[in-house]
This record gives sequence, C-alpha cells and structure tokens, in this order.
Amino acid sequence: MRSGIAGTRGKGGELARGKLRPLTPAWTLAALLCLGAVAGEAPRARGNGAAANLPPPPAGMFAPPGRAITHVKGDVYRANNGGWYVAILDTPDGLLLVDTLSVSFARWLKEELAKKFPGKPVRYVILSHSHWDHAEGGRVFADTARFIAQEGVLRNMDGRYPMLPGDITDRNNDGFLDVAEFEIPSRERPWYCGAGGGSVTGKDVDGDGRASPAEFFADIPRPDIVYSQRMTLRFGGKTVDLVFPGRNHADDGTAVLFTDERVLFAADFPADALVQDSMRSLPSACGPFDGHPMDEWIQSYRTIEALDFDVAVGGHGSVPFTRRDIAEGREFMEYLKREVQGAMSRGLGLEQMKQTLLLEPYRDWRHYEQLRIPNIEAAYFNLKNYY
Repeated sequence: MRSGIAGTRGKGGELARGKLRPLTPAWTLAALLCLGAVAGEAPRARGNGAAANLPPPPAGMFAPPGRAITHVKGDVYRANNGGWYVAILDTPDGLLLVDTLSVSFARWLKEELAKKFPGKPVRYVILSHSHWDHAEGGRVFADTARFIAQEGVLRNMDGRYPMLPGDITDRNNDGFLDVAEFEIPSRERPWYCGAGGGSVTGKDVDGDGRASPAEFFADIPRPDIVYSQRMTLRFGGKTVDLVFPGRNHADDGTAVLFTDERVLFAADFPADALVQDSMRSLPSACGPFDGHPMDEWIQSYRTIEALDFDVAVGGHGSVPFTRRDIAEGREFMEYLKREVQGAMSRGLGLEQMKQTLLLEPYRDWRHYEQLRIPNIEAAYFNLKNYY
C-alpha cells in the first residue's frame, strides 16, 4: 500500500493538507560518538567533577536494566532499554518507530526487529522530541527510514544552544554545551536535575572539553518531514496522528496516536523518567518547569486528554495508563499553581510557603518528601517570571 501524509504547518511551512513537500534530507553525520550514559540505564557517577560526588539514587528510583520487545495492542509494540521505551508499529509495508534512544540500543533494536518482523524495514522514525536520551541513534535506520518531527526539532538542531531538560542551560552564554552546565544542576538536585558530564565529553569530537551543538546532535538525523500543530500519516493501511501538545517538558514534543489501535504514545510528557508503574509521582520541577509557563503545561495536559485513545503508553512507565491518570497530572499542576498563587496574593514569601504549603492531597504520591519543596519553588519562580 502507498503511504500518505497530511498536516499543517505555520507561516512559511513545508506541509499543506493533502500535499507533502519534504525538507532536504541531511544524512551526513559525524563519526560514532560514545554517550556519557546510555538511555535507559540508571545514571552513574563518573569522573572527577560534581557527578563523581553524587550520593546514591533513592532506592527504586530507576528501572532495572534490560531490553525486550513487548506487545501493547493490535499491531503496536514497545521496546525498552531499562526504563526508557520506544514504540513500534507493524504494517504490511514495513515498520514505524517512535524514538531510538541511543546508538547502542538502536543497533540492538535493528537486529531484533529483523528477527521478529523479517523482511520489514523501518520506513519511518518519529522523534517524540529532541532531547538526546530519546532521540539519539536514528542514524542506524537512516538507510531505509524517513524522519518526522515537530518543527521545533529543526530549530533546536539549527546550531543554537538547544532547549534541554533538567535546568541545563547556557550558563556562560558561549553557545557551547559545557560539562559544568550539565553537572551544576545535578549537584544542586542530585538524580532529579542535570546530567553527568559524560553526556558532553562523549560527544566532544575536537577534544576541546565541550560540545558544540553540531557535535551534540551528531547521532540524531535532521528530520526531513516536519509539521506545526497536527499531522496525519497513512502508512501500510494504518492511520497515525501526530499532535504537538504545546510547551511543557520540551518545546518540540509530539504525541503519537495510533488511531486504529486507539493507543497513545508520548515521551517525557505526561510521564517523565520518575514514572514507573504509577503516574502518581511529583514532577522533578527543574527549570523551573523547564522554562515554560505553568498554564502551557496545563493546556498540554488538556490537549492530550482530548485525544481519542483507550491506552496510553510512553517513553517512560512500565505499564499502560489511562486518560484519568493523565488528568490527575493536570489536576496536580492546577492545584500547585492555585496554592502558590494564593500564597503570593496573601503576601507570603517563598520561605513561608515552603513551611506552610504541605500539598496535603499529594502526600502519598511518589517523591513527595524529596520534591514537595522543589515544586513549590518552581511554581513560585514560574509565576513570578511569566505572570
């Protein structure tokens, strides 16, 4: 069967409904780079910097290592690398992936797919967002696949300092990704924010101790098909809807709806890396809230809740989730905003809020003891910055 794509893109875009004008492919990648930590494995403290002095992570915080392909529903599967997951769609015309995680995992996955789905190459790879721990490794499939992403991925890959998670920012304004910029948030909020310096040094091709944006994205093929708000892909008799929920954990995210199976796949939002078998987990609240207004997070939840699905699986989380699970995440964000905004209107300072705002309805959520105060701080600074 033939595949077809319909979508919309903002002013000056490349896609119009019923007509596809693909971007010029950019397949030339740098030589193989070694990641500081493979996606899906529990982070390890390495080196002589801040990461080497981290305390052990909280017990049970990370999923155990291991790789497997598991069935979700109909022709939809997931493959995992520890607590990180990709989606797989099987069709008569080939396979579609959402994310590839890392070069080593992608190589393993390619071999496993050849065994499980013989004679079926990967024809499309959808990038859920541009963060390296989900998007790397795609070049392993570049011989057969086309890459699709929300248009913000191109912006994050255009040579500027990209939007990164975990309060990783260009602190010295030099346009390069420096070890300290990954390790400082990790030292301040161990295991919840930042990342190990190996995520930089493993990509440092020229040996200057830092990574340029080009070096950092060397293992992520530039998407050759992009969309703005929504896009529909018809492939192998299946219909796949791509939806940009808004700015939340990322500014270039895609929620993927496998409409025939009524299965939703999304990575890092609404379930981040802290989520395993329950979404009742306080958010890591780095950034604060990754530099995006709380209202945009709330609207992102609502956008996903409005989609027509029965089962939600994602880049994190060992079990399927429901629409109600996602709604509870939105309700927490609304509650937190309301509580902090109310305290600000009563003239309370941040230190007073930390003592008095107990977030009582969420006391039994995971990471409550570790993340109650960081969530109050994040909401406070988010509201001061954006409202």
